[in-house]
Amino acid sequence: MIAKTFIEISKTKSVDKITVKDLVEACHISRQTFYYHFQDILEVIEWSVQQVFEEILEHRTCLDTSEDTLRTFIETSSEMDLILQKLLHSQRREQVEKIIVNAVRAYLQEMLARQESKPDLPLADAKVMLDFCTYGIVGLLLENCGKKSLDKEKLTRQMQRLISERMETLNNQ
Repeated sequence: MIAKTFIEISKTKSVDKITVKDLVEACHISRQTFYYHFQDILEVIEWSVQQVFEEILEHRTCLDTSEDTLRTFIETSSEMDLILQKLLHSQRREQVEKIIVNAVRAYLQEMLARQESKPDLPLADAKVMLDFCTYGIVGLLLENCGKKSLDKEKLTRQMQRLISERMETLNNQ
C-alpha cells in the first residue's frame, strides 16, 4: 500500500519532494507503521522498482523464450514511463539504475545457463561479456522508456538478435 501510494503521489509531485509525512497521510497510517516497513523514502523507491522487475523474472518461467522475457522488460519499462522518468531525473537515479541492472543481469545469467552449448570463456571474459550486454540493454531501456513512438517488437528483436549473435560468437571462439 505504501509503495503504491508513493507511485500515485509521484504522478503529481516531484519524487524528491515526497516525504514520509505525505505517505503516512495518504495511506492513513502512523509514522511508526511506515518505519516498521521502510527506513526511508529511498527504501520505498528501491522496493517498488525491485518488485516490478522481480515479478518479470519470476514470471519468465511462464514465458516461452528469452525473447519473451526481453519483450516484457521493454513493455514494463514503457508502462512505467512516467515513474521511471521521474526517478531517473531525481536524486535516486543511481539506486534505480542499480536495481534495473541487477534484474537484467539475472535475466542474462539465466539465459546463459539455459544455453545448450555454453561459451568456453575465461571467467574474466565471461564477466565482461555479461556486463557489456547488461549495460547495453539497460541503456536502451532507459533511453527508450519515454518514447511514445517506440516500436517495442522491433526493439525486442534487435536486442535479442544482438545478444544471441554475441553469445554465438563467443561459442565459436
